[in-house]
Amino acid sequence: MADDLRHAAGQPTYEVREVLDEDHAVDLGLLFRCTDYAHAVEFAFDLLERRDPRREGVIGGLAVVKTDQGKRETVWTYSHSAHVNRPDPIRRWGWDVTRNWQGPATHVRPLTLGQRIRRA
Repeated sequence: MADDLRHAAGQPTYEVREVLDEDHAVDLGLLFRCTDYAHAVEFAFDLLERRDPRREGVIGGLAVVKTDQGKRETVWTYSHSAHVNRPDPIRRWGWDVTRNWQGPATHVRPLTLGQRIRRA
């Protein structure tokens, strides 16, 4: 209770909690608390990279819970089983949509002022 009173009045807090996989009903404990959503999610991703970099299920699930004036709301979740069962973006879209596109494999020369576009 005292921890909830330490943050600025009226400002929500975000807690990163480890939860059991799937339903997130069993809370395994508080891992991190802050007043910024982006920092909470960044902490969750950093934790996944440190403890389960290959996403093998070492961490079953994570949840970011927003607490604001006594109300609690889950605003972000990670579930190992959902991660495993997600469709492969390469098979679905033909390329990995989670990575930055690097452009065409061959060099494309830009047109100069004197060149014209040929139309078929």
